[in-house]
Amino acid sequence: MKKVLVAGSTGYIGRYVVQELKLRGYQVRALVRNTGKIGQPGPHLEPAIAPLADEIFIGEATKPETLANVCDGVDIVFSSLGLTRPDFVHSCFDVDYRANLNLLRLALKAGVKKFVYVSVFNAHRMMEIQNIQAHEKFVDELRASGIDYAVIRPTGYFSDMAQFLNMARSGVMLTLGDGDKRSNPIHGADLAKACVDALEGNDSVVEVGGPETFTYREVADLASEVVGKHPFVASLPLWLADGIAAVTGLINRDIQDVALFASAVSRMDSVAPAHGTHRLRDYFVEMLNNEEHRQHPAPTGMAENKHESGSQPV
Repeated sequence: MKKVLVAGSTGYIGRYVVQELKLRGYQVRALVRNTGKIGQPGPHLEPAIAPLADEIFIGEATKPETLANVCDGVDIVFSSLGLTRPDFVHSCFDVDYRANLNLLRLALKAGVKKFVYVSVFNAHRMMEIQNIQAHEKFVDELRASGIDYAVIRPTGYFSDMAQFLNMARSGVMLTLGDGDKRSNPIHGADLAKACVDALEGNDSVVEVGGPETFTYREVADLASEVVGKHPFVASLPLWLADGIAAVTGLINRDIQDVALFASAVSRMDSVAPAHGTHRLRDYFVEMLNNEEHRQHPAPTGMAENKHESGSQPV
């Protein structure tokens, strides 16, 4: 039975990859920085990893001294490790590049057979963005390393689309430009299947999108329909969005990268080969029902008792 190290295991994609690996009979070692996250589902309905992972390895990929032996006995490394939002401590190069490079060096030292990494679809069209540069700098290292590898290039995630649901609930829907560019975002469970397929396959680059294609305006309309509101729609011209991005760069480069990325994807179609079966409407409904359940939980006497363990191994 092969053992897979999953880095980024408490993130949106990592959680589903841990689940998919277990469904296919792999042993899973999950690298985690914060054990407080392992016993609970993620904020976008992702599974808790504590019941799924065979081992929990506590360490920070940005600190090599905490990673001793993390790759020992591992056949494959999977990494969706990346800076998803500014933390004002680490830069995108600290995480997306150097942290993954730390793992790659340890994988090579330990004789790991394959390294699977999640990057970005259409990255070559967005190389002016530092976050994309960091991703692709690591991809270059991976190609040059000599290890068998696969780079996964997904379009937007369903978790990214949740921002439209939040805006619809707030009563104000902000769109960039005309909202006419097309994308086929993908559910985490569907992307995890594609990732594990790549782990088992021979393709070095896998572009992945979901089964449905929308314009961003259509996503906004769908979110509004599910919420049952008619929000005020404000369209921000792309030239103004670029100006805002330039100003945010004076505050924090990572915040600027978020703004630049939003502006970039609003200028281009992002449609990758279709995978999976999950539909965006169903995801929006599930998210809305989950939020209502959290706001109006069942009486205490009816709640299920759950045990959380952060021990190693699980």
